Amino acid sequence: MRVMCDTNIILDVLLDREPFAEVSDRILRLCETGAIEGYTTASCITDVFYFVRKHLHDTERSYDAMENLLGILQVCEVSDRHIREALRLRRPDFEDALVAACAKSVSCDYIVTRDTKGFTDFEIPSLTPEELLQKVT
Repeated sequence: MRVMCDTNIILDVLLDREPFAEVSDRILRLCETGAIEGYTTASCITDVFYFVRKHLHDTERSYDAMENLLGILQVCEVSDRHIREALRLRRPDFEDALVAACAKSVSCDYIVTRDTKGFTDFEIPSLTPEELLQKVT
């Protein structure tokens, strides 16, 4: 099973955001062990770095966090084709449309996010972390 991890899942873990950190961490651990194939987007990585550095006030630890993340998730590049597809979708949240376009391009089965409302009517269905865990276990 391939899943695209939305930015909020990654930030939940790296910033230890309660009450979401534990279940999001379980998703990333499934990716780390290879039980599921986890992806994120290149644009998500830049966003995550920004928020982690802002939270930690430590650039070197932020780089370490990104390197660890890259050992867990594969990164889908964001190309001109992805951006044009997201523009064509004309959704209220452009970032969600971009994530969906990237998920489609790497044949993801699901987008895992806490914001499933932002991912309605895309070709790739979205699941909360809890819903994904139910499917996997």
